Order: sequence, then C-alpha cells, then structure tokens
Amino acid sequence: MPIFEYSAIDQKGKTSKGTLDAENIRIARQKLRTQGIFATEIKESLKANAEPTRDIKKLFQSNSVSTTELAVATRQLATLVGSGFPIVEALSALAEQLESINLKRIIIDIREKVQEGSNLAKAMGAFPKAFPKLYVNMVSAGEASGTLEAVFENLADYLEAQVELRRKISSSMFYPILMLCFCVLVVIGLLVFVVPSIVDIFIKQGAKLPLPTQIMLSISNFLTAFWPLLLVAIIGFVYLAKWYYGTEKGRAKFDLKILGVPLIGGLVLKINCARIARTLGTLLQNGVGLLEALNIVRNIVNNTVLQDIIENARDGVKEGKNLSKELARPGIFPTMLVQMIGIGERSGKLEAMLTKAGKSYENEVDATLSGLTSLIEPLMMISLGGVVFSIVISIMLPMVDMINLVQK
Repeated sequence: MPIFEYSAIDQKGKTSKGTLDAENIRIARQKLRTQGIFATEIKESLKANAEPTRDIKKLFQSNSVSTTELAVATRQLATLVGSGFPIVEALSALAEQLESINLKRIIIDIREKVQEGSNLAKAMGAFPKAFPKLYVNMVSAGEASGTLEAVFENLADYLEAQVELRRKISSSMFYPILMLCFCVLVVIGLLVFVVPSIVDIFIKQGAKLPLPTQIMLSISNFLTAFWPLLLVAIIGFVYLAKWYYGTEKGRAKFDLKILGVPLIGGLVLKINCARIARTLGTLLQNGVGLLEALNIVRNIVNNTVLQDIIENARDGVKEGKNLSKELARPGIFPTMLVQMIGIGERSGKLEAMLTKAGKSYENEVDATLSGLTSLIEPLMMISLGGVVFSIVISIMLPMVDMINLVQK
C-alpha cells in the first residue's frame, strides 16, 4: 500500500507533518479528516515506496523486523510514552523517527487500528513476525495495569540485552571460523599446487618416494581428480544432516548430545539459562502469570531437551508444585540457577532473583566465549603447523635420499 507524506493543520490551528498509508490520495485525506486534521499538502512518499524496489529482501519479508530495530523502536516508544504522549500520538511520532520502512508501515497500521478502537496489544499481535508473543503479552499486561511506560522500558532493556548477547556470540565466533577457513585453504593449496609439482621433479630424477610422500601424493591426486565428487558429497552430507536435524527424532538426539560435548555443551546450557532467566523474570515483573510465562519461555529455548523440562515444570506448577524442584528433577539445569529460583520462591522475590540469575549467566557466557576464543586460536595454529610440517617432511624426505645418493 502506498505511503503518503502530508502537511496538515488541526482544529486548533496547530500545524503538523507526518506519513500514513492509503490506497490513494482521496482515501488518505479522508483518514486525516476522521482524525480532525485537514491536509494542506499531501503527496506520495517516493523514498518509502522506492525502498522495497531497491531492497529485494525487505520486499519479500515485509512484516519481518530485526531484534535490533525492535529494540531501538521500543526504547523510543518508552521515551515518548514516559513524556506524556497519548499512545496514538506516540505511535505517530515513532513512525516519523523510524528509518526501517517495514517497521514504519507496521507502526502506522497499528496506530490506525488503535484509532479504530482496538487495544495496543491486539493490534501488535496482528504482526507476529515483528512482535513476538512475549512482547504482545507484556504489552497486554501493561495496558491492563496501566504501566505501559514501565513495560516498554523493561522490554527495551530485555531486547537490548538479547542483541548484546548475540553480538558477543557472533563476534567471538567470527575469528575462529575465519581462521578455520584460512587453514583449510592453505592446506588445499599446498596439496593441490605445491606437492604435485615438487614430487614430479623427484619422479623424473628416478628417486624412490618414501611412504609419507606416497601418502601425501595420493591425497593430492585424489583432491585433484575427484574434487567435484568430493564437493557433491559434502553438500549432500550437509543436506542430509540438516534434514535429519529437522525431524523430531533427529533434533532430540542432537540436542541431547550437544549438551554432553565438553566446553560446547556448557556454553549452550549457559546461553539458554541466561535467556530463560532473563525472559521469565521480565515477564513476571510485568504482570504475566507464571504458567503463561513458562509457556512463552518454552518457545524461545532452542534446545528440545530444555523445552521438555520447562514443559514438565509448567505442568508441575499447575498441580501446585515448586518451580525450582521441577526444574531440578532431570538434573540438567545448573544447581545455582535452581537454588536462586528456590530462594526467590521462598522469599517472594522470584522476579528479582531471575533477573540476577540472567545477568549472572550472561556474564558467564561472556567469560566462556572469551576463554574459548583464546583456546581455539592456539589449537588451530598448532593443527595448521602440524599439517604443514607433515607436508614439508613428505617433500624433504626424497630430497634427502637424493642428496645421500649423490654423495655416495
């Protein structure tokens, strides 16, 4: 639907500018009149309507919004609501400030739904790709309790923490992955281009190739002759692994095994503990019931083993049991998290304890990622050095034999 820019004047003579979406200019003018605003100038926004053409990805994902964009918009909305803006005016002002065309369209649509009598949470719920269930439930609780400003502040804090956690994980993994790719390219380059040309000289001189050189030459010949087949095999393996992981049985096995992998399993568990504690604490703090909060938390956890534990714990809480005891039963969650939840239940400060636990595990994730990065780098350098050393030895051995033969 086209976006129109307008300059207008209200019944009190106050001028304003803004944007709205409508099928044509006539309908856009009618929408403004229903708001008590009379347009002095209205035209189609060339920038808003040209952007989807330049960005194909956004064209096909018109209702998708990144976590970073949502965090920035939520912080701005919290500021506007806290400054005393009525929700409709706050949404209008927010739409003016947004750079994301997708989110601008969505906010304008939400504003119009609210003007027509819908509540804010219901209007946001119509865009599940932009506003997750957690977001909508917290806004609904904020509307019911009259604490929308606090809800938006908490949501902004939560989203910013999630963005920062993802940034730390991505930045920590980028360098090791780059190093791995570099090492693989170096080894392939040596085996495909260097080894055959040097060994060919030895063969022409009639030198007898030792076993390490024969093995290295065989690997080189295999890579040179069958690289298309090898590439197809790798792609096929990745496809099959992805398909198997997509099945219920395959994902359950993978998620269980990944938790048992040294270092990696502990990191995965800490990441999920940070996400669970932070999300559950935020939801409870803003008036969402414990059962509904556990249901939401279950859906944001990536590991099916942990999902099943949370689901069973929710069923236990529904029967009147303690959350901490239900989470401790399978023996997967760390003792510290379970104990902090237990203390929160006994003291009546579960929300505060969950928030502390979330921050604690986020710090642990940061420390673990730093440790893994510092450990992976020397291991990769040692591995690359070992492979290169093996290639050099396989080349040097026949050279030594030739020198000894000449000396004799």
